[in-house]
Amino acid sequence: MKLGWKELVRMKGRFSWMTIVTMLIVLLILMITGLADGLAYDNGAAVRNLPVEQFALSKDAEGQLTRSFLRADETPKGAEALGVQNMVLEKKNGTKDDVTVFALPETTNYGPKQLQSLQKGEVLVDAAYAEQRGTRVGDTITDFRTKETFRIAGTVTDGCYSHAPVLWMTDESWQAWQSKMGASYVSAYIGQSLQTDQAVFSKQAVVENVPGYAAEQNSFQMMRVALVVIGALILTAFFYILTMQKMKQLGVLKAIGIRTRTMGASLLVQVILLTSLAFGVSVVITYLTSRFLPADLPFRFEWSTSLMYGGILLVTAILGALVPLRMVEKLEAADAMGGMNG
Repeated sequence: MKLGWKELVRMKGRFSWMTIVTMLIVLLILMITGLADGLAYDNGAAVRNLPVEQFALSKDAEGQLTRSFLRADETPKGAEALGVQNMVLEKKNGTKDDVTVFALPETTNYGPKQLQSLQKGEVLVDAAYAEQRGTRVGDTITDFRTKETFRIAGTVTDGCYSHAPVLWMTDESWQAWQSKMGASYVSAYIGQSLQTDQAVFSKQAVVENVPGYAAEQNSFQMMRVALVVIGALILTAFFYILTMQKMKQLGVLKAIGIRTRTMGASLLVQVILLTSLAFGVSVVITYLTSRFLPADLPFRFEWSTSLMYGGILLVTAILGALVPLRMVEKLEAADAMGGMNG
């Protein structure tokens, strides 16, 4: 360890540049991870916040709430009927906004508590949406298709589904709205332990089946894997070249009795210190960035996820260091010292 540390101090300029490059790669990984986590949460926030374990959907819905059509009068005992449908809001200035309607009974045990005080024709809107659009409690909104008008009675936080703000209403308002479209159905039965013939999904499965969720997360996952591999390759290439450049010195060390294990340990110490320092600085920068980003930007900093990717990068960096380690192991002192005289 002492040998590796002394080399770090002696060649601090070269190792500093390598640390900066590694830090930028780790920072990019953490930023992409924060964006991916933010988008994943935003995509199904309304579902995640429901304190239930199971969702029963029609068997042909493939886990998507907006594709499921069930009868409200067949709701299993102990469950609640949840209505979910897309709506296009028509505003007074002629513009339109896409929202997703969520409906539960006014006596719900799972939805926002404000539902219990809503009257027919009143709704709750996502607080972030209301702030962005300048919408206030008491304003009215209109459904573009049915021309049904609703009054905003309050706001809720983290109310999004498929990246669209959620509009909460009671089952009474839902049925009145549906009747204007000539329909009468609910989208799911929700509860803790459902007994039904319908297809039952966990909360996480419902979130993962939100339209666009899988494609979005798979794309980000490919980016993260690619960056981890690139970071490991850069570290491997750096220490490989560095080892090649000091072969003569390593040969001298072997000739005077320094064991290969000691030289290998010094290389691993350098890899671990460099990667750990780069990761630590990147985590601090990412955390501070997350504190100052605007609220409407879907970015979430998770310590557990950050530490996981830091560990993955450290492991891949150590594995990459095995390449120059094999060179040190195969090095013959006589050959290296002969090269010094040539």
